[in-house]
Amino acid sequence: MKSVPITSCRQKPFKIRATPVYNYATHSSSKLNQEESVSTFKLLAAASETASEGDATNKNNQQSKNNRLDQILSQCTSLFPLFVLSAAILALVRPSTLTWVNRGNIISIMLASVMCGTGLTLETKDFQKVLTDDWKSVPLGVICQFAIMPIAAWTVGQLLLQPAASTTGSALFLGLCLVGASPGGTASNLVSLIAQADVALSVILTAISTMMAVFMTPLLVKFLVGANIQVSGMALCEATARVVLAPVLGGMVLNAKLPRVARFLSRFTPFASVLLVALICGGVVAQNAALLVGEAGPRALLPAVLLLHALGFAGGYWIPRTVFGRSERSSRTISIEVGMQNSALAVVLARSIGAPPLASLPGALSATAHSCLGSILAAVWRLKASRKVGGRDDSDGETSDASANMI
Repeated sequence: MKSVPITSCRQKPFKIRATPVYNYATHSSSKLNQEESVSTFKLLAAASETASEGDATNKNNQQSKNNRLDQILSQCTSLFPLFVLSAAILALVRPSTLTWVNRGNIISIMLASVMCGTGLTLETKDFQKVLTDDWKSVPLGVICQFAIMPIAAWTVGQLLLQPAASTTGSALFLGLCLVGASPGGTASNLVSLIAQADVALSVILTAISTMMAVFMTPLLVKFLVGANIQVSGMALCEATARVVLAPVLGGMVLNAKLPRVARFLSRFTPFASVLLVALICGGVVAQNAALLVGEAGPRALLPAVLLLHALGFAGGYWIPRTVFGRSERSSRTISIEVGMQNSALAVVLARSIGAPPLASLPGALSATAHSCLGSILAAVWRLKASRKVGGRDDSDGETSDASANMI
């Protein structure tokens, strides 16, 4: 028998694969933790949203209060004519209540404060824009200043004041010509702000006309009435720098270095300026109240002063706007600058040349008259601008950022 070989066969190893056991307890715990995390996230999100809504509500309430305060201040500023007229009436009825304004340098300090408030709304770019984009309005405004008002003063004086008694008529005629030959008043910058005119252009015109008054005012008065007036050019330039230029530059520096402080103060400066100008006008009237209400008080003087300034406002707007085609804002600015004179300077000049006391009366009345007329005109222009969409004047197509910030 043949033997059959036995082959050795190796048995393959048996591998047992570990089947994962589903742990219901662990899965349930993980799922619960995940749900709790989602729930906590939702709660935190809801709390954050509620806090944001609360902050937004508080912010809106604060903004609403600020807007309400700004509206009240704006409405009070629009009552500029009423404040000036009330101060003038009070000065006539009880002069002792406002004579303190004329003590020392109080008037100069008040005017400097007004100019500083105006400077808070101005930046260097405002003047650069005027000198680059609207430089033609500068010489035009200066020419209108020293042409329209002197001619109007001579014409009105010849028609209404010279027919009076020789002494009275001549003194009043001299005083009216002094008003017409004076430079632009500092109150014109405030009225330009209220009227939403070009404040930077107004400041430039006031500064230039005041400096030119060193030689222009004596020459014009001598030509109109033949009076030889000696004016201290150095004193006039020093007063201009102290009352106009330095305060404006100070306000501009504060606006550049501390813009938040400037923005906060600029909310209140327009109404504060209204009160200061009203006190100044009342002080000038109180100082001359005895002459105004006495027997020497001429009946034709008030109509003459009102007509003089009305012609200045009308001519100062019509000539630049119609004849030379200047913009609406520039025409408004020149109109205000021409119509509002430095009446205090006219009073000082009348006293410095030894003129009769009556020669100071036109300047005293002029301070109140041009403030009332100018503020009424500014209120009308401001109301017209407020009716435009977004406060934009369609006839000009631009709005003053400085005016918008203060008003």
